[in-house]
Amino acid sequence: MRIVNWNIERRGPHTWQAASLASEIQSLDPDIVFLTEGHHHSLEALGGFTLDHPGYDATYKSDSERLVLLWSRSAWEPVALPEKLQASGGAVLGRTMVGHHPVHCLCICVPWHMCPTVKANGKVVPWAQHKAFLRELAPTLRELGDSPTPLIVAGDFNRRMPRRWGPIDAYDLLSDAFEGLNIITADTLQPENAATIDHVAITSSFGPVAVRSLSVIDPERQRPRSDHFGVLADLTLVW
Repeated sequence: MRIVNWNIERRGPHTWQAASLASEIQSLDPDIVFLTEGHHHSLEALGGFTLDHPGYDATYKSDSERLVLLWSRSAWEPVALPEKLQASGGAVLGRTMVGHHPVHCLCICVPWHMCPTVKANGKVVPWAQHKAFLRELAPTLRELGDSPTPLIVAGDFNRRMPRRWGPIDAYDLLSDAFEGLNIITADTLQPENAATIDHVAITSSFGPVAVRSLSVIDPERQRPRSDHFGVLADLTLVW
């Protein structure tokens, strides 16, 4: 099973950056794609099926923007999430089939540390929205982790792992929320030789075969097409 995870920096489908990213994703022949900061039609060229959500109201968004988006070769069965979770960040959950196997996929976008939604005396309270989202996420992950259906959680966690900087209490909330899941993108990824904030976490039903980074540079223009490099993960079911 092959998955791709990429934050495409709000690039509209009409831009060369989005076209380049969609073309590369298609060339990788994935089974499932997790997209953050995208648009409703970002992966239209791939055919297949999408499930998306606009996310919380942190900044102005155009009508087509989707903070979180899932793509699959097979149809999605949407799974409801708590309203408070979806209102505090980005989250969309669906069930799809990969071959003959059902899989739960949760695409998330954890708010960045200077998200302007929480203020005191007119100033942004750093990490406040980030921590609020993780508190809402934790019980959902515990419930999904107890399900017999294999689970993949991927998206923009807005945090390198292990912790490089930032408050310990915020990192502890992240670690606690993902207790029992294997975050296979921790540490540095090759060939970028860099740590990512765009992670992939899996339950014990999966084993990682290979994980690597995908270049942010467009091969023809030699220019960056996003402010995030992508992640490709090949997984196998072990049950």
